[in-house]
Parts: sequence; C-alpha cells; structure tokens
Amino acid sequence: MSVDMEKVMNLAGPIPFTNIRDSKIVVENFCSNDMAIISTNKTTNISKGTHAHNSYEFDVCRVPMPSVTIDNKVHDKPSNSLFAINPMQEHGLLTAIEGFSLCGIHVDKCAMQSVADDIYGSPNIVFSNDSFIANHDISLLVNLFLEELKYKQVGHEFLIENLALLLVGNFVRHIKHNLPAKPHNKPNNLKDSIKKAIDYMNENYAAGVSCTELAQLIRMDKYSFIRIFKSQTNKTPYEYLIELKIEKAKKMLRSSKSTITEISMACGFSSHSHFTSTFKRKTGLSPTEYRLSL
Repeated sequence: MSVDMEKVMNLAGPIPFTNIRDSKIVVENFCSNDMAIISTNKTTNISKGTHAHNSYEFDVCRVPMPSVTIDNKVHDKPSNSLFAINPMQEHGLLTAIEGFSLCGIHVDKCAMQSVADDIYGSPNIVFSNDSFIANHDISLLVNLFLEELKYKQVGHEFLIENLALLLVGNFVRHIKHNLPAKPHNKPNNLKDSIKKAIDYMNENYAAGVSCTELAQLIRMDKYSFIRIFKSQTNKTPYEYLIELKIEKAKKMLRSSKSTITEISMACGFSSHSHFTSTFKRKTGLSPTEYRLSL
C-alpha cells in the first residue's frame, strides 16, 4: 500500500472523506508526477457537499453512485460507469455515503491539455459529465499502472510514463468532449524538430540523453515529445537511443580492437554487464560472440 495524501492533494485538491485521518485504512493511492489514482474501500466515508480542483478527474464507480452533483446538476451514476469532471467544476454528493467503492483518476491539467493539443491541435478540451462504460482497456491500463507504482520493478519509471499517456489517450477517445472529431494536421516543422532531436542523440548518445533534455531542446513538453517522436519513428525516444547505441557498438566491435568494457563505456552504457545483457537481448549474441562471428 502506498499512501501519500500530500502528493495526492497536490493533484486532487481537498478530498471529501470524513475519516481521512486514518488514510492508510480508508484509501489506497498511487501517484506519479502527473497522475494520481485513488481507490476507496468499504471503510471510506465520503461527506456531503461540493468541492473543486485544478486537475481533470475520471471516476469509475464499482457500485451505483446516486445523487452526484456537478455544476448544480444531479446525476445518478450506474455501476461500472466512467465519468469525467473538468478542472474547477464544482462537484460532490447531495448526501453522505459510507463504505463506497470508487476509483478516481486525477490527471494534471497541463499533461491532459498537452495530449489534447497533440491530437486535436487545441489544448482547450472540456469533457462531458455524462456516464460512459468503463471498458476493459481502461480497467487494464489502470491495473497495470497501479502494479508498476506498487512494486517498482526495474524500468517502472519508463512504463509509468507510457501507461499514463495510454490512459489519457483512452479517456480522450472514449469520453465525449468539445474538440472536433477530426484531428487537425500538425505543422510540417514537427519532422524538423524530431530530426533535430535525433541529430542531438547521435552526437551525445555516449553522455546520456533524457527525454526531458530532448523535449527542452525542441521547446516541447515531455509528453508531447514522446508521443510525436513515436508517431514519426515508430519507436519511443528510449528505444531509439538504445538501438542507436547498439549500432555504434556493432561498428566498434567490427572495426576496432577495443575491449568490451571500453566499448560499453564509449557507447554510454552504465556497466559492462548492462551493455552485454542489452546487446544480447537486441542481437541474440553477446558482444564477444558477435565479434567472433565476423
């Protein structure tokens, strides 16, 4: 269980749970930089009244949820329904509820607007407050996101970033909103921007290059950069960089007498073992086997 109410409240604002002081019992939450998922249980008491926050909120009701008020309009949300609440929309309950099972997903406003701008050419997305079915894909992505944050296995940061993007993309696709059905074409200079990032990777692969650094280089936020890079190359920036390093290593294995350790350092790998395992995963051979096969 991972309970960090201060981090949750940075995204979600005030949380209307009457017994929140006992947060480790009444709520389980998992947070990345731009997304918080809050899961209530049978011991959670949700108070009467309304509140607002600056994040986008997407709620999945595991059981029927009566008397939800959003901007003074009353909604009765059925079991397994998914509905959205926009930043600074007043929302809450007309009557207090005890032991209610709800999954609330809060998405940072800038992150959501970045995705909307990337897909539709406008960041000004406003979702309908109607009920939609929480489909299998959304449920699966939520569970994968929770597992990665809970167990923190190797590479979890990378997977969390991509799972968050997939979740946001599914919300945009699945829930009715104000932006036009046909996305706008993005400016032609996107190709030039991605080429600039690739050129930078070719020049600095040995020194270590991050998505944040590349996004700043072309004056783009990180989420838009990852999405656009993949649309242009069919690879994430991380995948592209790893393949670039492997190709540089192959060239050195063919044309130099440098040791495996020297090549791993020259290609920007953190250690001999990391280089060897990555090289074998990508090529089917260890660096030594590859060199002997030439």
